[in-house]
Amino acid sequence: MTFAGLTEAIDWTAARWDGQRPAPIRLHQAHSVDGALGGLMFTHSFAAALDGSPSVTSDAVRTVSCYHPLARRPFDCPECFGLGVKDVRVDRYRYPMTLALHKLRHVLRPRRQPHPLALILTLADHGWDWRATSRSLDVHPDTGEALLLRALRQLHSRYAEGPVRWIDKSESQQHAEALAS
Repeated sequence: MTFAGLTEAIDWTAARWDGQRPAPIRLHQAHSVDGALGGLMFTHSFAAALDGSPSVTSDAVRTVSCYHPLARRPFDCPECFGLGVKDVRVDRYRYPMTLALHKLRHVLRPRRQPHPLALILTLADHGWDWRATSRSLDVHPDTGEALLLRALRQLHSRYAEGPVRWIDKSESQQHAEALAS
């Protein structure tokens, strides 16, 4: 999917923006001491931010259609038992937008232009108003529109809901192994 225009790209980004990893507000617990040196303990949210990675995954269940590949009749299907749908376990990134932004920061900065990550963060800071973003960056609106569209396309190309799994077994084999364990 490529975006036809800037408004479509902004709508896509704004819809997924809230799913980012939250920033910790407090760094230390009030009266807790850590270790022999007696320093203040980190809060749980700050420790999770230090230890965590944007590419953390979690298991999710997704309902998909079953095409009854093993059954002579649909109600004989061992995977969906005739319902036509089945639940499949998939890995999902916990914070896909944070991961996409993290990947975007490694993009080379174009010559004499703002970095794509800086453009997107400025756009979000201005409430998704691309004209206000162009004015704050002191660029012509036409140039700002082109720069923002390119930056949002680069972000979109790095956005993924979950990691790509290389499947060496069929779904029925995976399902049978899951039931056996």
